[in-house]
Order: sequence, then structure tokens, then C-alpha cells
Amino acid sequence: MTDKRLKVKLEEVIDAMYGANPETEYFYYTKTEEIFMVLNGAAMGDNNDEALEDMEENFQDYISLPNQRDIDEYSMMENFIAKLSDLDVQGELEIVIRGTGAFRRFKDTICRLDLRQEWYDFRDNAFKKIALEWCEEHLLETIE
Repeated sequence: MTDKRLKVKLEEVIDAMYGANPETEYFYYTKTEEIFMVLNGAAMGDNNDEALEDMEENFQDYISLPNQRDIDEYSMMENFIAKLSDLDVQGELEIVIRGTGAFRRFKDTICRLDLRQEWYDFRDNAFKKIALEWCEEHLLETIE
């Protein structure tokens, strides 16, 4: 018996996750095995009106990709800080992520502390893990 699992390019899932924001949603369309974007309620790409109408009529054929809430980049920052071995650096970063402007202060501080690449590697791995879990949850085979 052949495996009839739907396929998705892992990199496209991850790219869509990086593009997630309050105005943008991404969906996997099971009929074409493609990802498409909805920006402020408008489908982007060819046949926008038809795509939105089809989504409303055949919602079961569309799978929402992980959004900002699912990704929770703030928790990623906390996990990154917790894994650092330098307690002084941990303490400094724990302070900068408190309150309004936490993301900007965090990015500025990791640049100053020369931890930017380490953070990006950590975040990339976290995004990949979320993407793989999403694919597994929806029984999608990933294509590298």
C-alpha cells in the first residue's frame, strides 16, 4: 500500500511562520498542497475572490499554519536566556525582556553582547521544531 500523505515543503512552512503577524494568516490548501497568504482578510495571489469564496465553502480543505500565538517568540527568548551559561548575561537579558519594548531591547542587547548569531540559530531551530510538529499533527509529509 502506498503512502498517500499530503506533502509540504518544510522551508515554505517556516517562511510563512516568519511572516506571521496580526494582519497576516497563512493556510495550507490540501487540494493543491500549496501555502497561501491572507492579508487583512484578502487572499494574496491569483483568483483572490475565488480563493476566499472557496475557503468559506470548503473550510475543511484549508489548514491554518502556526501563527504568532502558536510560535510565542517571547517564550523562545526566555528559553534562550535560560540556556546561557553566563549568569550575568542571563540576568541582564532577563531584565531587558520585561515590559513594553522587550523585543527591541532584547535584540539590541544580544547585538551588543555578540550573541546575535547564537540567538538566530536558537530561534531557527525552534521555528523548525514548531513547523515539524505542525506537519506531524496534520499528517503532512515534509519535503526538504
